Amino acid sequence: MPAENAITAHHLSKAYRIWTDPSQRLFSPLLAETGRLLPGGLGRGLQRRAAAGYRDFFALTDVSFEVKRGEAVGIVGRNGAGKSTLLQLIAGTLQPSAGSIEVNGRVAALLELGAGFNPDFTGRENVHLSAAVLGLSRQETESRFDEIAAFADIGDFLDQPVKTYSSGMMMRLAFAVNTCVDPDILIVDEALSVGDAPFQAKCFRRLRQLIEKGVSLLFVSHDLSTVRSICSRALWLKNGRPEIWGEAKQVAREYEKFCWQEQGVVLNGAEENRSKAPIYNPPAASVATEQVQAPAALFASNAPYAAMRERSRYGTGHVSINNVVMTNPAGEPATMFEYADTVTIWVLIEVKQPVATECVISFLLRDLKGNPVIATQDVTIRRRMDGPAGQRFVARTTLPLPLHHQKYVLHVATFGFKNGLVHTDGRYDFGNAVLWDVIEEAAILEVRTCPAMPLSGPVHLDRPVEITALKHPVS
Repeated sequence: MPAENAITAHHLSKAYRIWTDPSQRLFSPLLAETGRLLPGGLGRGLQRRAAAGYRDFFALTDVSFEVKRGEAVGIVGRNGAGKSTLLQLIAGTLQPSAGSIEVNGRVAALLELGAGFNPDFTGRENVHLSAAVLGLSRQETESRFDEIAAFADIGDFLDQPVKTYSSGMMMRLAFAVNTCVDPDILIVDEALSVGDAPFQAKCFRRLRQLIEKGVSLLFVSHDLSTVRSICSRALWLKNGRPEIWGEAKQVAREYEKFCWQEQGVVLNGAEENRSKAPIYNPPAASVATEQVQAPAALFASNAPYAAMRERSRYGTGHVSINNVVMTNPAGEPATMFEYADTVTIWVLIEVKQPVATECVISFLLRDLKGNPVIATQDVTIRRRMDGPAGQRFVARTTLPLPLHHQKYVLHVATFGFKNGLVHTDGRYDFGNAVLWDVIEEAAILEVRTCPAMPLSGPVHLDRPVEITALKHPVS
């Protein structure tokens, strides 16, 4: 195994035997072994009878990947896709039915909530128990105990039986133990979802510190923003098989598209049903067919991001986003903006197939780690897009940029609706959305440093604060 790899999996499969009848647990192995010993047709007949008593369910089939030292790898997929089974194989709590797995280093795993804890032991006793299982001596555990207790921060409950703990308290203690024992490989299976917000923030800081120290992380989560932020690569499991293995942002994007399709959102190749059966149908504003007064040759001069856009776009193609341009407050094409500038975003749209439906154009800014920062779209103002193939429109919006100094990626999407269905409160029914064109990386912009003061958060809201002197001191 190469020294730079912490984990290497080769064609892993895991099958569970499901018996047709409880008695087959006894009789099928006896028949199979007897059939193996007997010659000729009699032996083969007994083996066939044995095989009829069960079926094999494959929770994992032919999974291969590697995790480098100091690398964070995300694992995504729907419930039942095989994510937890894969982690248990890596942790050594399950044995593979086929294939092999090589693990270099001490593995600490947060699998099922409370796994490895004795419910009748106190938290203190379970710290020593878990540390011993992970290979630490009592002296090593004692030297780390104060750090573990401080990180868990459960107070006097540390000396109470674990069976009295809430799920959040149990997760606090388990995370503290597993991250304070100097693991080489850390496995986290959705454990952080039960923690409160301040503790989750503390956990993510600890995870980033461990990765910087060279700890390898396997991270299972349904929160794709977290996967984008923490992980460099990701594996999407679908029905126990690897669907995509690669760069985390790409895998998260493809899995997100799959989830939308599962909810009925039309993405690719599906024809819209244009019959009208609106639940609620107030008058809809029409997108202006005349040209918005865009600067001359604005779209013709903007080509730097063409290749990037094609790499990151998807949709049915009924309506196409032909170009996206950003201009500064002076009306000039720009990618560099001052703090608190307002960027004007121009979108050139072309109808590829005739459309006659309400439409939405949405904009999203992400940081380079994939975290969403600002999103905007009209969800209550009804707008229609009506036009034959070849009709062009220009959409325009403005976004203020009271943002931290860094680069941001602009995401642009345009979509309509099947059947014109709208909720009775006037909001669009996004379960009937048809994604015409989505460009995940339409452009990149950079915001310069705020000259007045350093910003502590990603977005700064400049709001007045009133200060009034009290006539009588408060006791």
